[in-house]
Amino acid sequence: MIVCVCNRLNEQRIGAAIMSGAQCSDEVYTRCGVRKNCGRCQETIDGMLEENRRALALAAE
Repeated sequence: MIVCVCNRLNEQRIGAAIMSGAQCSDEVYTRCGVRKNCGRCQETIDGMLEENRRALALAAE
């Protein structure tokens, strides 16, 4: 699914950026080689980052 229409970023590209170490939405954009435009996708990206943090915390338990 396309998350960022402005930059045509889909869930897979964002997930790959997160798995490669992105800690915030700005880092996701940078790792994908784009810049934030309208910002509508930021909430979704932040949610994906939070899901990743939770999964890592559960795995560490």
